[in-house]
Order: sequence, then structure tokens, then C-alpha cells
Amino acid sequence: MSDLFEEELKRNEKVRTVMLAPLRGISILAYTYSGIILIVVVTYLMPSFVIIIRGMFHLYLSTNYTLPYSRGYGYFWTVPNNFLRHFHLLFEWWAIITHGVTNASIDCAFGFYIYLLASTMRAMTFRLTNPLATEKYSDVLRICVAKHQKLIQYRDTLKRIYSVIILWHIVTNAVLLCALIYEALQLSDITIRIIFNIISYAVVKFLQTFTYAWYGTVITNADENFRNGIYFSEWPNFGLNRHMRTNILLIMMQKPMIIKVFSVSVDVLIFTNFVNTTMSYFFY
Repeated sequence: MSDLFEEELKRNEKVRTVMLAPLRGISILAYTYSGIILIVVVTYLMPSFVIIIRGMFHLYLSTNYTLPYSRGYGYFWTVPNNFLRHFHLLFEWWAIITHGVTNASIDCAFGFYIYLLASTMRAMTFRLTNPLATEKYSDVLRICVAKHQKLIQYRDTLKRIYSVIILWHIVTNAVLLCALIYEALQLSDITIRIIFNIISYAVVKFLQTFTYAWYGTVITNADENFRNGIYFSEWPNFGLNRHMRTNILLIMMQKPMIIKVFSVSVDVLIFTNFVNTTMSYFFY
């Protein structure tokens, strides 16, 4: 996929401008999502870290702290209040950091691949709607149709990899948000730290679901624009062979390129349904 992207990127300045236009929005979403995950990780790790630092200033290594992830209740044994507690703390630090980095990397990588697909199709659409005088339009059309078929194969590979991941996130995020709202309403002693943890965790889950939904909409819109570029071009007036005309007609007849989780399309509509379903199950 990257070879097709780089090939289009090297053509001229106008094509590069068209291809790099969506990069700002995707980068902002990726940085925002990664930043919020970082804030959540720091929020979990900071209290125990502060207690240890305070104890070191008084020349002793304190064990009077709450474990950041399990709170001391997530094991089948009682966490001792001695030096072994530090091993539990290191393990939970490693687990939280690994979990945050893995989530941010996998989710942002999906956006990066969607950007490569969408930007390549934007470049092909621009070439079809703004042909150069030095290029033969039939050759440009033939190349773009061949590249579109390769992009469909890349889309299928991306769908096979991420379909289970997206399904897992949608189902578990809905359940976790329902449980989070229920737990927040049952709290009798609410502190600023608890409120901050609840809000930041909920924002991460909502933003994670919205990220996948929005990326799915990006690739669908790019493919629709490409099909419109072919439709409004003058391809019937050129002497194309039968095989080429068949490929063009197949592109025009097929549905826009979408990311599916089994039979469900991943787009902004699925995020709206996710929010509605989450709130409905909670109030039910």
C-alpha cells in the first residue's frame, strides 16, 4: 500500500497538496487520543509514585500506598505490606504502561493505514478530474482503475486484521461504560481524583469508538469521490478495450469501499448507535 502512496506523492505539488490535506485532521485525532491515554496512565501511576518519593525524602522506602491498578484486591492472595509490595507495584506499572502503549499504537496504526488508502484515492480522483495536457487520459484512467483494484485487496487485508479488534472494542466499551456510569451513581464519597478518573476513562472509550467509526467514514467518502470522478469523466469517448470498460462498469456498480465487522459497516452511524445502545441498556 505504501508503494502506491509514494508513487502518487512524487507526481507534482498539486497532487501532494491533495494527498496531505487529510493528514492534519487524522494527526490531531491520533495525538488527542494518545494524549488522553497518557493522562489516564499518569493518573493511575502518580499517587503511589508520589508516596514513594515522599518516603525517600524522609530516608525510608514506604510501602503504605495503594496499588495503582488492582488496589490490592485483584489477586488470589493478600498483597503483603513489605518489600514484596514493591514487586507488585512494578508489575502493575509495567502492565498499565504496556496496555496504554499497545492500545494507542494499534488504534493509531489503523488510522494511518486508512490515511494511506484514502489519500491514494484522493490523488487518483484529482488526476481524473484535472488531467494534464502531457498525459493521455485513457492511460491515466487505466492506471487508476488498476490501482483501485489493488487498494480493494489492501482494504480486505485491513478488514481481516481489524474486524475482530473493532468488534471487541465496540462490545466491551459499551459494557464498560454502562458499568462505569452505574458505579459512578452508586458512589457516596466522591473526590476530585475519582471524578477525574471516571471522566478520563469514559472519554478514552468514547474516543476510541469514534476513532474507528470516523476512519471508516473517511475511506468510504474517498472511494465515493473516486467513483464520482470516473462517472463525470469522459471515459465513454475514448477507445478503451472491452476488458477496461468492464472493469470501469464493475467499479461503478459496486458499493463504495467500506470497512465491515462481519455484516455491519464501520462508520459514524455505528458510533451513534453505540452511544444510543449504551444509554438504553443502562436506563433499562
